Amino acid sequence: LLGALFHLAWLRECSGLVRVNWRDMGPDELGYVYEGLLELVPQITGDGRSFSFAGAAESQGHERKTTGSYYTPDELVQVLLTSALDPVVERTVDAHPEDAVDALLELTIVDPACGSGHFLLAAARRLADRIARIRADGTPASDDYQRALRDVVRRCIYGVDMNPLAVEICKVGLWMESIDPGLPLTFLESHIRCGNSLIGTSGALMGDEVPDAAWAVLEGDDRKITRALKRLNKEELQGQQRLEFEPRSETGTLHDAMRDVERAPDSDAASLAAKQRRWTELLGSEAYEHEKLVADAWCAAFVWPKREPGPVAEATPTTAAWLALRDQDVPPSQVLVDTTRRIAEEFRFFHWALAFPQIFARGGFDVVLGNPPWERVKLQEQEFFAKREPSITTARNAAERKKLIAALPATNPALWREWTSATRIAQGQSHFMRRSGRYPLCGRGDVNTYALFAEHNQQVLGPRGRAGFIVPSGIATEDTTKDYFQSIVKSRTLQSMWEFENQGYFTAGKGHMLRFSLTTLAGRCDPSTGADFLFQGQAISDLNEPDRHFTLNAADIDIINPNTGTCPIFRTKHDAAITSDIYRRAGVLWREGDPDGNPWGLKFLTMFHMANDSGLFRARTDLAAAGWRMEAGRFEDEGKVMLPLYEAKMTYQYNHRHGTFEAAPVGKRPHRLPSPTDAQLSDPKYAPLPFYWVAEEEVDAALDRVWDRGWLLGWRNITDARASARTVVACIIPRTAVNHSFLLMTPSSGPQLVAGLYANLLSIPFDYCARQKVAGLNFTYFTMRQLPALRPGMYEMSTLWAPSIPIRDWLLPRVLELTYTAWSLKAFAEDCNEEGPPYVWNSERRFYIRCEIDAAFFHLYGISRDNVAYILDTFPVLQRSEVRERGEFRTKRVVLEVYDALAAAATKGIPYESPLGPPRRAT
Repeated sequence: LLGALFHLAWLRECSGLVRVNWRDMGPDELGYVYEGLLELVPQITGDGRSFSFAGAAESQGHERKTTGSYYTPDELVQVLLTSALDPVVERTVDAHPEDAVDALLELTIVDPACGSGHFLLAAARRLADRIARIRADGTPASDDYQRALRDVVRRCIYGVDMNPLAVEICKVGLWMESIDPGLPLTFLESHIRCGNSLIGTSGALMGDEVPDAAWAVLEGDDRKITRALKRLNKEELQGQQRLEFEPRSETGTLHDAMRDVERAPDSDAASLAAKQRRWTELLGSEAYEHEKLVADAWCAAFVWPKREPGPVAEATPTTAAWLALRDQDVPPSQVLVDTTRRIAEEFRFFHWALAFPQIFARGGFDVVLGNPPWERVKLQEQEFFAKREPSITTARNAAERKKLIAALPATNPALWREWTSATRIAQGQSHFMRRSGRYPLCGRGDVNTYALFAEHNQQVLGPRGRAGFIVPSGIATEDTTKDYFQSIVKSRTLQSMWEFENQGYFTAGKGHMLRFSLTTLAGRCDPSTGADFLFQGQAISDLNEPDRHFTLNAADIDIINPNTGTCPIFRTKHDAAITSDIYRRAGVLWREGDPDGNPWGLKFLTMFHMANDSGLFRARTDLAAAGWRMEAGRFEDEGKVMLPLYEAKMTYQYNHRHGTFEAAPVGKRPHRLPSPTDAQLSDPKYAPLPFYWVAEEEVDAALDRVWDRGWLLGWRNITDARASARTVVACIIPRTAVNHSFLLMTPSSGPQLVAGLYANLLSIPFDYCARQKVAGLNFTYFTMRQLPALRPGMYEMSTLWAPSIPIRDWLLPRVLELTYTAWSLKAFAEDCNEEGPPYVWNSERRFYIRCEIDAAFFHLYGISRDNVAYILDTFPVLQRSEVRERGEFRTKRVVLEVYDALAAAATKGIPYESPLGPPRRAT
């Protein structure tokens, strides 16, 4: 744990982007941080613009990263302030030339996940500097700046966080920054609030009903009671349609009361105490408590305990009960009130319109800023038990882990109660986010909080405001967020999206592997003329390079991503031009909604999930102990067969024997597998060793009526376009068990044509286009569907550089030599009408064959020589590897040589002849 002094210094110097995960801290740790911060207050010195902290020391093992860093987190914050805050400030000043200061102090700036308040402090400083300069009509003195900063913090700054101690730390930070000698600390209770920004409601969302979607079985609920309540609610909804309710809302009264608190002075101790008293009276008022109870009860219906018949079930806020509560027809039961309040506290419901009625009376906040948490809402077993019960985390597989969890009621009842409580909260949060109607665009799939915050930021933004926030760039490229991205593009609210490689400042970022974007939205009444994009940035200076920026409209996106409407991630304008031309020529692999949009007759398949299907997996030691015999990687016993469970890391391009568990420690599953030697790969009988085996009948059942051939075609679903030599790692493997990390495609075309498709998937131009689609680590079905694969008819056409044969027949022998290197793929060779033993593994020969295939596909895509050279230079990892090992970028040289040779053959009408001799076969 960082000491309190260094913790605050780090947040000041490096930025609040280094988000503290408060939920991972115990109460003692949190208390230590908070108490340390409080002790800092008398040690602050400074002139109002900068502060030093007495005794601040560097923390051991937490040195600030400077070497090799292309930006600092604070630079990112300043960029967002420039794109989101400055336009609002400039427009306000221009619109109020005579009273600019008063107009600026009416602006409202919020961070809905404020944490320590770094974004709020940065915004306050920038706005205060502008106000101080206007007041001084030039360069302000330090006292002028400090007075302006206190005014800004007191009037303009708002924040919400779900952790009470984080809220207190934020307030302490704002107080320390805005200290003005002779004046008391500013009143922040009404501006910096505690609650879960993502779980709450409003009058518009509630309407006049509790929706049927509220009723779901959560951990500990009884299915019969849940069904009965849902049926009752449906009946009440049908009856409610015939009635006319006239709800009596106290929102206007609360608005006036909140406005009075806001306007109350706090310039001396007496007025500050009076303001605090008025705020306390407002929160305790009958009107406020009633409105909060109504909103809490509506939200509580989604997570109401439905365990057994009795008073709690009878008090459930179904539509009739909730309307009676809202309209105060009858006094609510004490059970309803107590249960609702307990649930509201447990889930930390936060109702934005109720917390800030004066803001929403004018349409929303003027500026929304922040770096919201990037967390899956789903409870993760291994993370939960890591510190509580390590034996569960280190269980061999999911099936064993679930057995240990199921045994907790007997082995550790206290931990079982903690687990079921946490499970219910996670399920309840997910259920509300998906079914309440609050997140119609992002409340789907594997819900992540960053996407919900992105949608929330748009919801609370004023009609002419700006929102600037940092989220993973998957917000524009992932299938689960496609509706959100389409919405902000079509409505022209997206101003800019600038992506950067993660330099490790984000605790959820997994280093460079998860990239993020600085995203700026405009209010609905201030649409943009065109969104500005920048992807794959590494340094802030990239923003100053015009060629790195490009614009896209809905029509452009429809050509490249017609199925999802998500955003391609071009690095430069040149990339955008090349890729757009490729798509115009080739189309996409599978265009949904088009009767002719799936020319390969594809179906996609995931066979076995490592967690859900782990009960089917058998380890080598278990099978050997049971008397099974292993031969060529398969276990057999009395006519029964256990097939290897292939994992993605066991495969690579044109190599189904890329990784093996042979050298892995017993029971350990390394992230990277050792590769067999060339000598092993030269043995056509060699088969890699998997970690698990699965019964053959289970494999047959998974492939039943989908695929009947003795081989499979698929690709790795995890990739890294920035740090890997290649992005698309597809492979043809024997018919066997496959885990969910290796996604399968089953084309209906003949095997000889499928060989062409396989070569296409592994070609460099195809990989280049894939890099414009993969923003994170997941290479999913929807990404593959929208890549520019050539259609089957293309392979039937005559080859330009060998006119006497079709493209299919030119490619097939090359694909077979690269693929058929072991007896285990004899079925594929036979389906391609290939007889004889496998081909000899020869690394140098294989390299040249691949260069021939790559050069051929550059021609088939119609890519010019200059653009071929450019595309090859966009593979820096491959280039560095070859320069290190060979002293040159060999792939680029050879591909260009072959490209020229193919072009010359086509021009002269003389068939291209490969310099390679006839292939050798295994003996």
